[in-house]
Order: sequence, then structure tokens, then C-alpha cells
Amino acid sequence: CRKFLFLYFLNIFKKQLYCMKIFQLTFLLLACYSCIAQKTEAYYDFYWKPCPAENASYYSTVEKTDSGWLRHDYYIQARRLQMQALYKDEACDIPNGNCNYYYANGIPSSIGKMIGRKQEGICVSYHYNGMISDSALFHNGEIVSNRFRWHSNGYMSDSIARVNDSMHVQVGWFDDGSPAYAGYLLYGKQTGKWKYFHRNGQLSSTELYKEGKVINVEYFDENAAKLTDTSGVNREAQFKGGETAWRKYLEKKLHWPVNLQFKTSGYVTIGVSFVIDENGKVTDA
Repeated sequence: CRKFLFLYFLNIFKKQLYCMKIFQLTFLLLACYSCIAQKTEAYYDFYWKPCPAENASYYSTVEKTDSGWLRHDYYIQARRLQMQALYKDEACDIPNGNCNYYYANGIPSSIGKMIGRKQEGICVSYHYNGMISDSALFHNGEIVSNRFRWHSNGYMSDSIARVNDSMHVQVGWFDDGSPAYAGYLLYGKQTGKWKYFHRNGQLSSTELYKEGKVINVEYFDENAAKLTDTSGVNREAQFKGGETAWRKYLEKKLHWPVNLQFKTSGYVTIGVSFVIDENGKVTDA
């Protein structure tokens, strides 16, 4: 009788253990399925338009976390991270945490926090060569105290210092350290008299602003003589020789990445970032 009862309860225990294992396995499979279902993947072309994988410049993943939707974007050709950011929504329209961007060479482009499309806390940006380009403390998208920016060669490009809650003073320099401009900002917009300088230190212009708009301006040449003909002063930046010369410049300067392979007969998009200085010269390309 004892032996029968022992075998009877042992059989019940085995069945319970079997059911428990089945339950654990089922729960594990459901958990894995849930994780997979909470992560999406997508491919984008150079202009961030959705496209087939073979024509893509960027690969993106979005994953649901306890803190929100975490998005990673990658450079496909460089096989490096392009962006890592936390969003409030699955569509990744509303930033809600750290938003870090990177150049294709792996160097950070900008590091900081975004809350509802507005910068928050200390935000820092960098040039392509790794030199710091911008640093400021923000609250609700507004500069709290001072802001400093630098040229790619390490010289300071400008600074914005807080005078009071509504007023800031801004000073700028050329990439050789000589003064470039100075004036006041009222609620983030240029106000009052601003002065601009040539590289030789002579006054270039005096401009009177109201709510960010110019209401009066005077121009001077590099010898401090006042200019009467200002038709060539305020105009769109243009490469010398026009678009034809610009294309020739690009064809001469471009270099294909090492070991580049064309897997399809489609097209290649090349992005070039650059700065045109006050003399029309291409810099930081």
C-alpha cells in the first residue's frame, strides 16, 4: 500500500513538473515573440527616404524600452553608428532623452539631450576632425548662461554671454583669432547696433537691428572708406565660375572609398558638407 501511494504521488509530481516546464517554455516563447514584435527595422536612402536595402545609405532600428522608443541609425557603407536617440513615440517624432549623432568616421557630431524637440542640459557639438565646435547649457531650448563655439582649427569662432534673462552679448572671431563681429541679442534676436570687421581689423559694416531685422546699414572697405555702391555686398554665396566650375571642383576633389564595390546597377549619392567663407572660398569640405 505504501509503495502504491508513493508511486501514485510520484506520478502526480512528474505530471505537475511536466506542465510547469511546458508553461515556462510557452512563456519564454511568448516573451521572445514580444521582444521581436517590439523591434522594427528600415532602410533609407541618402535623403532619408524609405527605400529597398540595395539602394540604402542608412539602416535603422526602433525598439520599445521601459524609457520609450530607442532608435539606432547606421551608416551602411561605413558600418558605423549614425545616431542613437530616445523618443516618446514609436514614429520617433518627439525626442525624449539623450540624442547622440556621429560622423561616418566614428567621431561624435553632437552629444546632448532633447526634450520635446528642445535642447536640455549640456549639449556639445564637434567638427569632423574631432575638434569641439559648440558647447552650451540649455533649458527648454534656451541658453541658460554662456555659449562658446570654435573653428575646426581650434580658434574660438564666437561666444554668447548672458547679461540678464532677456539680453545676451555675442562676439565672433575669424579662424585666425581676429575680431569678426559683435552685438546684442534680445530674446535670441539681433537688436541695436552690430559691428562687423574685415580680417585686417578695419570696420566692415555697422548694422542697426530691431527684432532680428536690419533697419539701417553702412558698409566700409578694407581701408575704412564708406561704400556707396553696395550691390555686391549682400548676395547669395556662389562658387567662382558658377555651377560648371563647381562640378569640376567636385570631380577633382572627390575620392572613392577604399574597397568600394557596386552591387547593383543603380546610382551613387555623394554628400559633401562645406563652408564658404566671406571671400567665397570653400573651407572645411
